Amino acid sequence: MAVASRGVVLEERGVSPVFGTLELAEPGPGEVLVRMAAAGLCHTDISAVRDARVTPLVLGHEGAGIVEQVGKHVADLTPGTPVLLCWKPPCGTCPACRRGAVELCASPLDVPVDRVQWQGHAVTRLLGTGCFSEFVLVPARAAIPLPDGDRLAEASLIGCAVATGLGAALRTADVRPGSSAVVFGAGGVGLNVVLGCALAHASVIVAVDPSEERRALASHRGATHVATPEEAQDAVAEATGGRGADYAFEVVGVPAVMQEALGTLGRGGTLVLIGAAARDAQLAFPPRAFMSRQQSITGCIYGSIRPYADLPLFVSWWSEGKIPLGDLIDETVPLEALPEAFADGPRAGVRTAVSFL
Repeated sequence: MAVASRGVVLEERGVSPVFGTLELAEPGPGEVLVRMAAAGLCHTDISAVRDARVTPLVLGHEGAGIVEQVGKHVADLTPGTPVLLCWKPPCGTCPACRRGAVELCASPLDVPVDRVQWQGHAVTRLLGTGCFSEFVLVPARAAIPLPDGDRLAEASLIGCAVATGLGAALRTADVRPGSSAVVFGAGGVGLNVVLGCALAHASVIVAVDPSEERRALASHRGATHVATPEEAQDAVAEATGGRGADYAFEVVGVPAVMQEALGTLGRGGTLVLIGAAARDAQLAFPPRAFMSRQQSITGCIYGSIRPYADLPLFVSWWSEGKIPLGDLIDETVPLEALPEAFADGPRAGVRTAVSFL
């Protein structure tokens, strides 16, 4: 029997999403139905309104909830299990997975698109998740068990903000002890990049953001220096004795900020691009100086994490108090009010939490 689920759907690119009712099939073999408890409104959801390749599209990709039903051949999850959603569960069979590079999986596990319906037609779900919905239907391997059902709003952030931020520092860049780093953008992801650099024992961590509140949060997470965008170049030069940073992380998605981040790098430095730029955006840089200084630029999706190892690790760190998350949630809205949050555009705060309770 189909399951009715209220949700938020982008019907047309560039237009505010709408609130309505979806129909989800019962879980098939290897699938689970999750009753959502909380989700985070990430900048990726907002940029999807601008950049979506396919519509209609159920928005949302960062969430946590309780398993409602399980399909056949699901052995490690039962109804009532609290879970965190992983939006990129590796398939295990593509060339990247077969050579052990699951972080580069080209075909993440998903459920057939026709198993979720909107107004009688199949609907795509953002990043295979679409968790701005009372219920979600996902592969069982996309549901990572949580130790308990408490603080699910915080737990939901581990599925993207924490995974991407910590992963960018610890996996993509592999920040080394004693190194120097600068992070452009101290939102939910950027603050976790700062924390990742601190956990990696970087000696200099400069957090750059126009918001005084965000800079204070960055200091709380281990930034040794903070700066406004106008102060960034001088702040990095002073903090590194003029050498420049070993790592620069751009978490804004704006080419001008990427260029500024590139300008803070020292010899052999690496620029890590995390922010979702517009699909037609271009980045220009001086190749001769870049070559002479032996620098590099790398992209970062989902923090290059290995989900089945890293997400449980990050959950344990959160449970142990190593990852603060409560202060990242600066407002909570009910699901039916979420379209208004999109209409207002990106918030000045850190994270909007969506409550399903």
